[in-house]
Amino acid sequence: MASIKVILNNNKVLSDGSHPIIMQIIKDRKKRVVYTGFSANKSEWNSNSNSPSKKHPNYAQLKLYLKKKLVDAETCLMELETKGKPFSMDELILKIKGEKKTENVFTFWEVVIDELIRTGKIGNSKAYINTFSIFKKFRKEKDLTFNELNYNMVKKFDSYMLEQGLQINGISFHMRTLRALYNRAVKDGGASKDNYPYEKYKIKREKTVHRALTKEEIKRIRDVKLDDVYMRLAQDIFMFSFYTRGMSFIDMAYLKVKNLHNNRLQYRRAKTGQMFTIKLTDEAKAILDKYADFSKNEHYLLPIVQHEEKKFAEYKNSMRLTNKKLKIIGELAECSIPVTTYVARHSWATIAKRGGISTTVISEGLGHATEHITQVYLDGFENKVLDDANDIITNLD
Repeated sequence: MASIKVILNNNKVLSDGSHPIIMQIIKDRKKRVVYTGFSANKSEWNSNSNSPSKKHPNYAQLKLYLKKKLVDAETCLMELETKGKPFSMDELILKIKGEKKTENVFTFWEVVIDELIRTGKIGNSKAYINTFSIFKKFRKEKDLTFNELNYNMVKKFDSYMLEQGLQINGISFHMRTLRALYNRAVKDGGASKDNYPYEKYKIKREKTVHRALTKEEIKRIRDVKLDDVYMRLAQDIFMFSFYTRGMSFIDMAYLKVKNLHNNRLQYRRAKTGQMFTIKLTDEAKAILDKYADFSKNEHYLLPIVQHEEKKFAEYKNSMRLTNKKLKIIGELAECSIPVTTYVARHSWATIAKRGGISTTVISEGLGHATEHITQVYLDGFENKVLDDANDIITNLD
């Protein structure tokens, strides 16, 4: 919900001693203003009706003008709301001002990054920042319009990244980010679908290097005897991920007591926003029993992050330290590949495949949009509903 009203900005004093008349817009508890270009003294303003008083020298004309501006702004708001799609404060402001969205790629890119940061999508914003940095170097800091971002330009960017030594999957990552930016611009009216470069340009992708462990290796990680408390925490985090269908590190970090319902974890995946519900196995519950204070609804289930306001930075630092410890644990368990938190996810999928679980069920378990994405996780074993599959996969004895 959003609200708009015309007010006198008493906090700002102009050079003639008057105060600017502004439109105050509140959306999602955030406040922005649009200046009307007019001002008034406190004695010339009726704060009850939020309109100029008869003491204002241009009372009649100004009152009519402000009323029209408010109606126009509320109409803009209504048009965006009736579309039934989420819209940003920036979109509303631009519509009220009657300005067209910019077609400059750099400018739009910066707007998208700012919006992602404001809405707490820090990981996604870093992906956009990373690709933006490479793209600006490719362009030698020269901005361009979305009309210029055509098939030939995208092909040149591809060639540039190859020349810089990027691997196929690295190029694929940046191309998918650029494509997502272009799609956003199309939706926002800043780019035309007629000029869409990805109709002809196809993003290449190589199968990732196998990062899955066998069931025997997972058992050895579980059974490694460790004296250090932080090493045991890393071990528990890895096993908890495996027991919960390869839950990602960030989702484990953000789990709270309130996500527990009738022995199930219900949470929204940070990467996709998809809602997940996972039955807790006895082994996963035993790990939570070590760390969680179940009496406090806002308590984090695992000691990965401690402070809500610094949770992203703490999650990143904790993942780095956990992976360092897992590398040592993997060596102690004589694993065939370096062990990281992500290996638990790949291993869950691959063990499922080895056990004859269908790719459709594995795809659902991982939260993938398509089975094609799931294939990246699998190591090519032949094929031989979700909670039952997880019980089979995580039964190590």
